[in-house]
Amino acid sequence: MGVVMGVGLGVGAEGKGGEGGVRLEERFGGLREKLGKGNGDRAGLVGEGVAVKMLRGGVAGRMWKAKLGGTEFRLTIEDGLELKPEEALAVLEKLPPLYRRALVIVSEGKKDGAAYYKDLDGAAAHGSQDYLNMIAKADVSVVAHEAGHILEQRATATDPEVLARWKEAIAADKVSVSRYGDQVAHEDLAEFARVYALCLAGGKEALEELRAASPRRFGQWEAILKPAKKD
Repeated sequence: MGVVMGVGLGVGAEGKGGEGGVRLEERFGGLREKLGKGNGDRAGLVGEGVAVKMLRGGVAGRMWKAKLGGTEFRLTIEDGLELKPEEALAVLEKLPPLYRRALVIVSEGKKDGAAYYKDLDGAAAHGSQDYLNMIAKADVSVVAHEAGHILEQRATATDPEVLARWKEAIAADKVSVSRYGDQVAHEDLAEFARVYALCLAGGKEALEELRAASPRRFGQWEAILKPAKKD
C-alpha cells in the first residue's frame, strides 16, 4: 500500500515486534472487517460529473462533487477505468469520521480530491496533502494509510518537528507497527494511522489496548487528529 519507498530509516532490531514479538498490525489486524461498520453516514454525489484532465499525467477523467455527512470533497475517476463513482464512495464512506478531513485537504484549490487511476506503477495508492491517488482495488485500510500521510503533512506544514517527535516515539515505544512501516518514520506513522483506524472500529477496549502497546505514538497521532476533532 502507499508509495513504494523507503530510505532505510526506522526502528532498530530492538524495536521489532514488541509484546511476544508481535507487530501491531498483526495484533489488531482482526479488526479489519469492522472498518466502516459503525459509520451511519452514506456518501453521495452532488450534481453531474465534469470532464477534466487529471493531475497525474494529465490523463482524461471525470470529476464529481461528493458529500459524506458534513464533509464535502471531490471524486475523480480516470476515463476507461471500470469503477463506478458509487463503488468508490462505498469504500470512502467506511473511512473513520476523524479521517475525513484528509478528503477535504486533497480537494482544495485545483486538486483532484479522491482520484482513481487505472495504474499507479504497481502501488495501490499514493497520498500527500496535494493528492490522494488510488487504484480501483484499494480498500479502506489502504485509504486510512494514505490519510495518515495527508494529515501528517498538513500538521508538519505548521509544525516542522512532527516527524522528529515521531522518530522519538518509535524509539520509546519499542514496538513495530508493521514490516512496511519499519522502512522510514513517515511510513511508520501512516501504518500507525491505519492500525488506529482499525482500533476505532474495534471500540474503546481496542483503543485502550493500542494506547498501552504504543503510548508515545498514540499520543502523537491523537495530536495530529485534533483539528479533525474540532471540525
